[in-house]
Amino acid sequence: MPMPDSLPPTSLPYLPLRRRLLAVGAAALALPGAPLLAQSPARRTVVVGHLIDRSGAQADLARDYLAGAKVLFDAANAAGGPIRIVHVVRDADPDPRRALAQALALADSEHAELIFGAGDRILPALASSAELARRGVQIVAPLSGLALAEDNVWFTRADYQAELDAAVRQLRSYGLSAIALAVAPDFATPSLARLEAQTGTRAVPLDPKADPGAAAAARRIAAARPGAVIVAGDTLAYAGLGRALAAQGWYGFLVGLSSVSATVAREILGPGYAGGMVLTQVAPGPQQATLRVVREHVARMKQYLDEPPSSATLAGYIGAAWLARALAGARASGAAELRRALQARVDVGDFTLDFSHGQRGSQYVTLAVSGAR
Repeated sequence: MPMPDSLPPTSLPYLPLRRRLLAVGAAALALPGAPLLAQSPARRTVVVGHLIDRSGAQADLARDYLAGAKVLFDAANAAGGPIRIVHVVRDADPDPRRALAQALALADSEHAELIFGAGDRILPALASSAELARRGVQIVAPLSGLALAEDNVWFTRADYQAELDAAVRQLRSYGLSAIALAVAPDFATPSLARLEAQTGTRAVPLDPKADPGAAAAARRIAAARPGAVIVAGDTLAYAGLGRALAAQGWYGFLVGLSSVSATVAREILGPGYAGGMVLTQVAPGPQQATLRVVREHVARMKQYLDEPPSSATLAGYIGAAWLARALAGARASGAAELRRALQARVDVGDFTLDFSHGQRGSQYVTLAVSGAR
């Protein structure tokens, strides 16, 4: 879908990113039953439901992911073309079963054909739902990095296992020989034995019930004096272990996955933390200005939200850009044609997502240093 260089300001009164769009409620983004903008008979409307988890471990990332996607959908609608996207946002219930009921309501009441941006907490329930599959609802661009095999889930990012593998490879390429692994219960991986063999160490479990504050895990890791510690866990697991390691006098490279919010982790670690914060990224960062999609995203974030971009806003933008361009290739309505349109290879601006051979369009992973201050 062609994108103009300059777009008119949005009519929605956006708030600053941290207080923003969600505070006014999902109704401000797409009101049920609200009249659509005038459109030619050839322009087809597609409803994209978006369930955002604002209370879980991924809340900060989910808000940024939503912001990036919203900017793209607004720009795509302003550009015209064969598809108009109605982006219906709902706060996901913390209970996955009730979140599934919300997704079914989006499909039945709002006529949503797609569910965008599901996080770790609710994605398994959505992906395993026979009712969503029966309705032909496609689950697209999940925020989650879980590895699921259902054929109605379309990932625009690498999974957590690929992140762990890439982290080990890149740390080895930097000459680091002593690498420790710390694994939270929710991030247990079937390839853990292989990772242990690659790093030459046994993984240390992070169990908040058995080891509150991660003190025991930190003592065990610090005693080995590794140059880097890879944490397979969310923001609280990552930052909690970092604080405990600092209390043991260890300040090496603390490596986290894309499930970690750098902003929240810095707040938990505190201004005195002197270690190296390193996080995996599953999309290019805002600093990679040689890529057209990055330049475009930075400009549109300023135009629509007047807020700085982040790796999470860019990931949401890329997922939405793939979806908008894929939908533009649909020749008609219907679940079968929708699936055909999604099975495409799409360049979103010097960054390509390829679904022509499977359900995961990208295996991109890199390590990025995130300053502790």
